[in-house]
Amino acid sequence: MISDSEIKALKFYTGDVSGSDRFWGDPKAYLVLNSLFFTGISTECARASERKYLNPEILADSERLCGLMNCIFSAFDKCTAEKSVISFRVERFSDYVPIRESKRTVSFTSTSTSGFLDSYRDRKGIVLIEFGIPEGTHCIDMGKVLDVYSKSDEAEILLPPFLQTSYFKEYEVPEIYTNITDSESNPPVLYAEALARDYTSYRMKSEGDGNKAGQRVLESLNSGRVPESRDIEIYCNWKGSLFVPKT
Repeated sequence: MISDSEIKALKFYTGDVSGSDRFWGDPKAYLVLNSLFFTGISTECARASERKYLNPEILADSERLCGLMNCIFSAFDKCTAEKSVISFRVERFSDYVPIRESKRTVSFTSTSTSGFLDSYRDRKGIVLIEFGIPEGTHCIDMGKVLDVYSKSDEAEILLPPFLQTSYFKEYEVPEIYTNITDSESNPPVLYAEALARDYTSYRMKSEGDGNKAGQRVLESLNSGRVPESRDIEIYCNWKGSLFVPKT
């Protein structure tokens, strides 16, 4: 059974927040949370170039951050698909490449059984991904798990990081989807199909003060400046050590 702390963490991830707290009141904290799973800072740069604010407060307290992330990971351990479904995602091409190359999801991945959502077209250079999700796959059906779900119209299936896929097939974009455009009115780069498979449970741990360097990196990107190379190195090394298989 999903615990209260896991429900709170999932609601926070979906942007169901209130109040003015710089951490708990951020409806778009997922921008920074998901960036932590990618190597380098290309993902952070892509979001900043789209004029999305990367909240440095998300990284301020490593213990708080680990607690949140591990509640989300714990929820994935408990939730699986009750039946086979097809779900859809509008993805940045730059974020799609490591997904395709590693044959697994890289970060928390929001998909929808309602098709390709307009709300995910606010990014530059997009790929349309169709995920096959077999019965028993570790994922979270937000509408069923959350007692109150503020985005019920999105019919969201959240996929975990490190979810293996058995294949990626790429096609030219079907004509019925060529009207879907990115934030610069460009059509999708390609259409892809993926089949979800095995999941390895992970946890987050944090050692050192790489989060502080990460805050400086985000502050620089928010201001349109190039981060200091030393801060980038420390931050990226820290990110690379955060996630470990559950023992």
